Amino acid sequence: MSHIEEEFEEIERNYGWNMLFRKLANDHGVRTLEKKNNIALLNINRGLNRFRDVLPYDDTRVRLQHGPNDYINANFVEVPWANRKYILTQGPLPSTSEHFWQMVWEQNSRVIVMLTRLIEKECNKCWLYYPDYENDSELLYDAVDLKVTFISEKQEEYYTQRKFELTNILTGESRPIIHWSDFEWPDHGAPSSPEPFLQLLCDVRQSGAFDSRFGAPILHCSAGIGRSGTFVLVDSVLKMIAHSDNPNDISLVEVLAHIRTQRHGLIQTAEQLRFSYMAIAAGLKDLDELEQCERPFNESDFDELSESDNDNDSKLSKSLEDINSELQKRVNNSQPLSTANDVETSLRLRQERLKRNEALEKKVNEMKAKLHEQSPSSHLNDGKNMSILSVLLTKYRRPIFFGLITLVTGSIFLYKFTKSNDRTQ
Repeated sequence: MSHIEEEFEEIERNYGWNMLFRKLANDHGVRTLEKKNNIALLNINRGLNRFRDVLPYDDTRVRLQHGPNDYINANFVEVPWANRKYILTQGPLPSTSEHFWQMVWEQNSRVIVMLTRLIEKECNKCWLYYPDYENDSELLYDAVDLKVTFISEKQEEYYTQRKFELTNILTGESRPIIHWSDFEWPDHGAPSSPEPFLQLLCDVRQSGAFDSRFGAPILHCSAGIGRSGTFVLVDSVLKMIAHSDNPNDISLVEVLAHIRTQRHGLIQTAEQLRFSYMAIAAGLKDLDELEQCERPFNESDFDELSESDNDNDSKLSKSLEDINSELQKRVNNSQPLSTANDVETSLRLRQERLKRNEALEKKVNEMKAKLHEQSPSSHLNDGKNMSILSVLLTKYRRPIFFGLITLVTGSIFLYKFTKSNDRTQ
């Protein structure tokens, strides 16, 4: 029996989870007494926080590299003993979705793990910041010059894997993104069994989330501290134990205390702490399998899609022959065979994406040509004229109308009055 299991059983026998959680909370308060979150409290940034009491520490916060404001509610969380680095953030708001994708691009991340539903118990927990094809197959974030395109979706037993293409509109560069979501995990609670969570952990590792060639994986739930913190704790402790000569020296409590100094409030409840022990104890029994899960990020699937888009546009028709051709191609390459419906959906999406890209490129070129023709001064004057005209035609339309009527009526009256006086004299 491992020392983690022994600790778990002892705490369980003594009904000590609430007591341990309170002790950890007190220790956390002492350790973070000098930590500041002044940037998050600036007036310009207050509205960018989902929760008023979940704010990123100044020293570990992620800074946006471009734009007028570098703030996003996100922190780097590192566990050096496990050679792990994560980015933990809140579930995007309507006003911060563009910042979220800007962070994904600037940090060169390839994997996103979403540990919340959009709506839970009739409460909004996260904005729909990604295209799911049921609503949109593509989302355009003009303010940060990024475009997110839906590529494919795969429904697993306990969660969903989606693939996106993230494109920089200015440079034309595209990057593949893997997105995990729809995992059953109640807010402020924990799953009933650790097995589905360990399967998710294995698949996330297998997707190449921790490939050192790319940026850290991005984890978020609603606040970005409870479920996300549990994921970090379980993954990092299992990694440490797998590569330690003295696994009994590894303290789950100390690792939790360490990651809490990088983002406030990681692991929100005693129940989540208990689940962390359970998941680690269960993971130790399959530790070799979990280690074998970890692989580099594989871009071959995305590269194949890009080649098909760029070099074989004529093949992207709706005919059954194209679908069969795609199926045969995957068989020849010894890749997992999707269903005909999946391939048909993928081909249709790529055809739509090609058309949108052409339209977008044409529109961008037209805008650039117009901007090139106009000088800065004329541009400013046009903006001023349009602004004044807009105000006159909207806000003051009624007063101007009545004013003109009054002016005309008064002029006629004055004219008649003057003529009458002349006749009298």
